[in-house]
Amino acid sequence: MAGKRGKPRVHWYEKKQAKKARKEAGEEEIKKDEGEEYDRRSHFPTTIHPGSYAAKLDPNDTTDKCGTGPKRRYGLLLAYCGREYSGMQMNIGVKTIEAELERALYEAGAIARCNYGMIQKIGWNRAARTDKGVHAAGQLVCAKLCIEEDEAKFREKLNALLPEDIRVLEIVQVTKNFNAKNSCDRRTYEYLTPTFVFQPKNAPATTASNDDAWGAHGNEAFQNLEVDPVAWQKQKEYRLDDATYEKIQNTLALYEGTHNFHNFTSKLPPYSPKCNRYIMSFKADKPFLINGCEWIRLRVIGQSFLLHHIRKMIGTMIDIIRGATPIETISKAFEQTKMDLPKAPSAGLYLAKAHFDVYNDKNENHRPSLEFDEPEQLTRIEAFKESQIYPEIMEKEEQHAIFPLWLLQLDVLPFSYATMAYDDWKIKKEEEAKNKGQRPESDDEQEQDDE
Repeated sequence: MAGKRGKPRVHWYEKKQAKKARKEAGEEEIKKDEGEEYDRRSHFPTTIHPGSYAAKLDPNDTTDKCGTGPKRRYGLLLAYCGREYSGMQMNIGVKTIEAELERALYEAGAIARCNYGMIQKIGWNRAARTDKGVHAAGQLVCAKLCIEEDEAKFREKLNALLPEDIRVLEIVQVTKNFNAKNSCDRRTYEYLTPTFVFQPKNAPATTASNDDAWGAHGNEAFQNLEVDPVAWQKQKEYRLDDATYEKIQNTLALYEGTHNFHNFTSKLPPYSPKCNRYIMSFKADKPFLINGCEWIRLRVIGQSFLLHHIRKMIGTMIDIIRGATPIETISKAFEQTKMDLPKAPSAGLYLAKAHFDVYNDKNENHRPSLEFDEPEQLTRIEAFKESQIYPEIMEKEEQHAIFPLWLLQLDVLPFSYATMAYDDWKIKKEEEAKNKGQRPESDDEQEQDDE
C-alpha cells in the first residue's frame, strides 16, 4: 500500500528500529528525503539566546525548578511600561520585556532548565511586537508551560518575581495550536492627550503654509520656539465643555468605516490598495483630572493601521476642533487628491488590546475567552494603566512640554489643507527632497504598520 507522495508505507516498528540504529551510529538527524518520519523539533535552537538571563547561569548547574506535571499551552495577558526596556522581543545586550518574563517563569517553575533560554522549544509567541519605550496594556504572550497550581495563585507568584512595571494580568489555557500573532484579528490603540489642545487656535504669526515650512525647510522654522511657562500654566486650567466634547465624538465618527487613508500616511500613492483600511470604532472617553490638568483618552479599533495613521487622524481632528479647518477636511482627505495633514505627538499612543474574535467564537465551549472583559480583569487592566502608563506619559509631558510646543508650532505655521493632484504633489516632494539632498520617496516602498 502506498503512503504519502506514493511512497510505500513503513511499519512503525521498523521506523523505531531504524531510528535506534541511527542513534547508536551517531546519526541522529532524520531526513525527509529518505522516506523516514521527520522530526519537527530538529529546527529548534541548540544554544541559549544571548539576550536571555539563562546565558548568565552556570552551565554546570543543572538544578531544575520545573515541576513534573504535563506542559499545557497558556495565554498570558501582559501589561508593561516600556520606559526601561528596549522593546518587547528578546535581544542581545539590552533589557527586554520577554527576557524579564522568561526569567520570572523559570524561577516560578513553569519552564524546565533544558528549555530556559530557548523559548522556541516551548512554542513562545506574542500578539504584537513593541519598540523601545512603547507601552502596552493588552499584550498576549503564548507558551507551553508547566503550571501545577491554580492559575490565579500562579499569577500572584509570577508577579512577585517580575519588576513593578511588568504585570501578568491573567493566565488562561488555550488550544494546543493557538498562535497569538496569527490569531489576532483586530487591535485597539488608545491615545492620551490634555484637553487644552482643543482650545481655539491663536492668530498665526505668519501666513506661510506649514506644509512648505516642514516639507521644504525641515525644523529650521521651529528652532527658536519656546513654551512660555505662564501661558502653559494657563492652558492647564482649561476644561472641556459638553458642546466641544460632542463635537469631538462627531468628528471622530467620520473616520469609521472603510476609507482610503492615503493622506494619513506617507510613501503610498492614492491608488494603492494598502491605503484602504477599516476603522471599526473611534470614540473619546469622558475627561479626567490629574495633577490639576484635564486629560482625555481617545480609543480607536481597527483591523490594521498605517504608519502615522492614528496620529494624523488625531492631529487633523484636533485642528478641526480648534477651528483651524472645517470638518469637511476629513471627507476631502479621503479623495484621490493629496493633502498634507498634521501629525499629533507620539507620546500619548499605546497598544491597549489585541482581539481574537474568530478564536473565541470557535472555542467558546472548549477554552476560556481571550476577550478579557470580566469585571475583575478590566479592573486589573485599568489599575495598571493608572499606576504605570498614565504617569509615564504625564511625567514626560511635564518634563518636555510636548503638547504645548506642538500647538505653538501649529500656531506659528498653520497647515493650509490645500489639495493637489497626486502627480503635481509628487513632483513637488521630489524637488524638496532634492533641495535637501535626500532620496525621493518611491511608490514601491513598503509601508509599516503602527503596531
